[in-house]
Amino acid sequence: MSFRGPSIIKINGGLGQQAPSDRNVAGLLLRKAYFVPSKFETGKVYELHSLDDATALGLSPASDANNTTGASATTAMAWYHISEFFRLNPDGTLFVKPVPEVPAAFATHLGDIMAASGNRVRYIGVVYGFDPATLPTVTGGFGGTVAADIATAQQWVEAQAAANVYVDCVVLGGIVAAAPVDLKALNAPQVHVTVACDSGYFAALGYPANFASTAAVGTVLGSIGCRMLSESIGSVMLERYPGTKRGSANYTLTDTRQNRWVRFGTSSGNAFEAIPQNQRDDLTAKGYGYAGYYEGYLGVYLNGDATCTLVTDDFNTIHTNRIWNEAARMVRRALIPRMNSRVRVDPSSGKVDPATIADWDAAAKRQLDGLLAEGEIADFAFRLDPDQDVIATGKVVTKLSITPQGIAKAIEAEIGFTNPAQA
Repeated sequence: MSFRGPSIIKINGGLGQQAPSDRNVAGLLLRKAYFVPSKFETGKVYELHSLDDATALGLSPASDANNTTGASATTAMAWYHISEFFRLNPDGTLFVKPVPEVPAAFATHLGDIMAASGNRVRYIGVVYGFDPATLPTVTGGFGGTVAADIATAQQWVEAQAAANVYVDCVVLGGIVAAAPVDLKALNAPQVHVTVACDSGYFAALGYPANFASTAAVGTVLGSIGCRMLSESIGSVMLERYPGTKRGSANYTLTDTRQNRWVRFGTSSGNAFEAIPQNQRDDLTAKGYGYAGYYEGYLGVYLNGDATCTLVTDDFNTIHTNRIWNEAARMVRRALIPRMNSRVRVDPSSGKVDPATIADWDAAAKRQLDGLLAEGEIADFAFRLDPDQDVIATGKVVTKLSITPQGIAKAIEAEIGFTNPAQA
């Protein structure tokens, strides 16, 4: 006996503490952007955690204003879009890349933002700086059309997914044409196009009239980040408000102190109140994002979170993409430890052993129960078919079915009279 006594082994992980979530990490590509020498330079990616970080880079309302006229009138409005993101989403993180107009490198720029974030970016926006003579419409414009960029963005998202990096959506700013293209026919379920424009903000600063074509990409990104995965960016109220907004009756885009969303319309220059109801319905039906108000109710809100795909597609909204992607990330985390592991089988039938099924099921549930507890999904079912021939194929196939939460895109209220005497 050497009197060593018991061996004490330190066990880690029993507290169940989680690493910080990456759900609220966004990217922003500023095309035809201006730059601030030695501070905010084209081609670099900057990580911002607050508006103070943008100020430290030399960005301000003045830096936007200084690029509105003359030969440099190609500003992508860096301060405005960044400030909108943090105004609506103060808890977010934003990776920003300002670039000159290099259309061929569009996907490369998105990839640079993703790489700089360590693949943490969940949703990303593209702001088009503009030349007054060549506005980026959905049917034409400088450096390749927005319609072409929709296809490029979708292809980039799919390439990321093939590498197991899941991007919830790409938000493009566009100019709605007189005869709107049907975005729902473009087969781009991870792309959202916004034509919302905070025209009053630019007009009050004395900007040239063509700044009415600035689509509110930063506003949309902020609206995504402040919401739960299962919420539409068109919701009037939030399930969970940012700390500075707790107790609010709604989550309007309007901030009168900063002159945000006091006068507004579409990026084609039309004021919202001047757009007939049938045209508003047409824009919504064709998948355009824009801002408006409900008659008799205070506030300005987005019309929804449609993506550029058919209404019959399960992924025709931003929120369904966010839920599916989060489930995919969770299932990967649950199943990667099982790679190249033994799969016990019944010696007489070759079926997967029930104990193995129970183990894999428990691993998936440990991940997905969080979504259920948060109310992000209504229910889920994970299944591993015992009848598959794992010995011959070396492959295990599992299936996950998710029951999503509903969205009240339309509400009907029946109102009538009653006469107690006739009851």
